Amino acid sequence: MDGLTFTGVKAEWTGKPSAKNGGYGLYPVQCRNVLIDSCTAIGASDAGIYVGQSENIIVRNCKAYHNVAGIEIENSSYADVYNNEAWENTGGILVFDLPDLPVKRGTQARVFNNHIHDNNLSNFAPKGNIGATTPLGTGMLLLAEKQVEIFNNRIINNRTSNIAIASYYITEKPLKDTGYYPFPQDVYIHHNQIDRKKERATMQGRMGKMFRFKLKFGKDVPNIIYDGITDSKNTKPIICLSNNTEETFANIDAGNSFKNISRDVRAYQCTGKSYKPVNLAGL
Repeated sequence: MDGLTFTGVKAEWTGKPSAKNGGYGLYPVQCRNVLIDSCTAIGASDAGIYVGQSENIIVRNCKAYHNVAGIEIENSSYADVYNNEAWENTGGILVFDLPDLPVKRGTQARVFNNHIHDNNLSNFAPKGNIGATTPLGTGMLLLAEKQVEIFNNRIINNRTSNIAIASYYITEKPLKDTGYYPFPQDVYIHHNQIDRKKERATMQGRMGKMFRFKLKFGKDVPNIIYDGITDSKNTKPIICLSNNTEETFANIDAGNSFKNISRDVRAYQCTGKSYKPVNLAGL
């Protein structure tokens, strides 16, 4: 579909969070020129507001809470996500690029002027769902995404990671799609207000075990976590960080059994790429 608008729509499961709830609130897939404005999503067992395999997208002025993922952009290109509030989800805002889908290599997402806070809800996604891998306490998660600019957000009190950047390999799922590129590229995170309470990360599930037995951050959990799994053929900067408050950072070296965890942010302090606003044709 070309030219799709949701305005003032509310999708809600009124009971307690449950794997039996529907997976999605708003769910445009394989569309062009998508506007989601002033909508609300509550209780979805995957993503409250989801846009997948689409192009030219604006998600703005929305509220998402009590979902597994509040807002998710997946395998899509040219997305602006701004002026939204995501709270009390498992993960606030997710930008994913996944294998085994008809549309691959999503690019150019701008996530800005959002309030992403207190996303500490236990994960209630059905087993086997990719959303089930999202640990509680995730503010933003960028998975194998390319050309992402994150700026002017308030990202506050997400218990496990305010911002996480990871390759697809962190999921430990088999990868057979030869046309898929599993690594993040050109991630620019700047001018965000980032803060969290001094408390331990999640102790639940596989991620909880990783924090407990491998990472051992205690209550001093960094605000920005990078899995450190890299493409040996790519020498370009993967992440640039600039002018964020509380710019605490860790490269957890997940591809090398966490042997060389580094909290030195200096190698990632640089100026990345900025992108033009999305223009929705016909809207």
